[in-house]
Amino acid sequence: AMQKTETFDAIVVGSGMTGGVAASELCKAGLKVLVLEAGGAQDDLRSDQGIHAEQRFAGHQVQNKCYAFAEATSQLFVNDHDNPYLVSPEQPFSWIRARAVGGRSLLWAGHCYRMTDAEFRAAREDGIGENWPICYQEIAPYYDKAERLLGVRSRSFTNARNEACLAHDETHFGEAFARLGPALIRARVSFYGGERTPCLHCGRENAFCSRPVSSPNSTLAEAFSTGRMQLWTESPVRHIEIAGNGRHARICGIRRKTGQVFEVCGRLVFLCASTLESTRILLNSTSSRFPNGLGNSSGVLGRYLMDHVSGISVTGVFNRDIPPNEGAGAGMFYVPNWQEPCSSRNRGFSRGYGYQLFTMRADHELLPCGGTKLIPVQQSESASGNAMVRIVGFGEMLPYDNNYVEIDKEGGKDADGIPILRISCSLRDNEKSMAKHMLASAQELLQSAHVKVTDIQTGPAEPGLAIHEAGTCRMGSDARTSMLNSFNQCHDVPNVFVTDGSSFPSIGVQNPVLTMVALTIRACECAVQQLRKGET
Repeated sequence: AMQKTETFDAIVVGSGMTGGVAASELCKAGLKVLVLEAGGAQDDLRSDQGIHAEQRFAGHQVQNKCYAFAEATSQLFVNDHDNPYLVSPEQPFSWIRARAVGGRSLLWAGHCYRMTDAEFRAAREDGIGENWPICYQEIAPYYDKAERLLGVRSRSFTNARNEACLAHDETHFGEAFARLGPALIRARVSFYGGERTPCLHCGRENAFCSRPVSSPNSTLAEAFSTGRMQLWTESPVRHIEIAGNGRHARICGIRRKTGQVFEVCGRLVFLCASTLESTRILLNSTSSRFPNGLGNSSGVLGRYLMDHVSGISVTGVFNRDIPPNEGAGAGMFYVPNWQEPCSSRNRGFSRGYGYQLFTMRADHELLPCGGTKLIPVQQSESASGNAMVRIVGFGEMLPYDNNYVEIDKEGGKDADGIPILRISCSLRDNEKSMAKHMLASAQELLQSAHVKVTDIQTGPAEPGLAIHEAGTCRMGSDARTSMLNSFNQCHDVPNVFVTDGSSFPSIGVQNPVLTMVALTIRACECAVQQLRKGET
């Protein structure tokens, strides 16, 4: 039996970073909003703490490849047995998924960098892929808002001695790198300034962890406080139907606790379920008008899947005396892409890459939260008076038509009975050449800074493991070659907006969250204006 259909002004699918922003912006505009989340609330998830570690890890062969996967965080990830997807053995793809209120915003590392016209207009320079349908000037005011919302600031320490040590590293590496071309800046990281709660990753309450903003402690709380938001947990969405007049969308999903099918109606739909989940919902939403997925008259839905070229890191030690009781935070820096867009012929690859750089005591190890912890001395590479440095690369993967996802043709379904994805994605020659260059440059930069290299990860990792997947539902100015317009609104179905990473026409080198949040704020503004004018 189906429960009676409720109607809302807007339905937001997903409660992660973009879903939280959409809920908050739409509620503040006076709309009645329903947020649908496939996972549970964190408090409900803790109830499975009694499960033995072996049992828990058994359901996480893919998820445990994530740097943030651990005993304390495992309940936030999907169970891989219940949520399968298909890949061919020669094209591995690790799809890291969170299923919980807050989604992957509970697990991210917080790095926030703006994309610029170098990224938005890259196709104009080198003819690869498509330009974004927006320029930097149009998104800049929304980047301002996104940075305020995410509490973005340059990473520095409250501890005065640590501050001095950061200044030393900044000068030392800045000068060494400048000799070879790249600039070094302090990492720009999201910081949650609210009440002290134990860090999800290390359990401490001290100031050395990066504590990025998550949707439950920011936007979702704001949306709740308006009294206009309902949140349904354990409610995965199966598909979307558009009513005859195109003014209402009907969303069909499963109430996981009862197995009951539900339907809800909304004048607006915001898909914020993560790149591949949002795309899966659209591909599963077929009708006589859209036999290949909702809004897919262009045929590009599911295509141009990208993830950053990652997995390459170089670690070493350099001489800097650190007082033995120094606090346990890593210095965090960023090396922006310094490649000239048109010099690809000399380097053997197109586009570019950037680095994240961390400095810490050599007898400490880096935690996922950017904090550090003491490691047993016999494991540490050198005397405790030395500092350690790690440089980690992220490169731009090009958008390829034949890196794509589709609904499994054999009819495979997940534990909720929802048809599953088959993912075909691999690194091509351009990415492999870039990875070699990234590794060689990292070693050259550290040598220039007199760092003795102790460990090299030669990568590149399989796609998915950067956890920055993007593309598959891209924006563009031409409805024949894109799914969404410049406001993340579906060309064919104007009351459907998609604002997660799936909307990216190209991926740049920057961590994607800041851009996704800026696009979501902008899309909400557009949607509310159109709703008020009666256009959607």
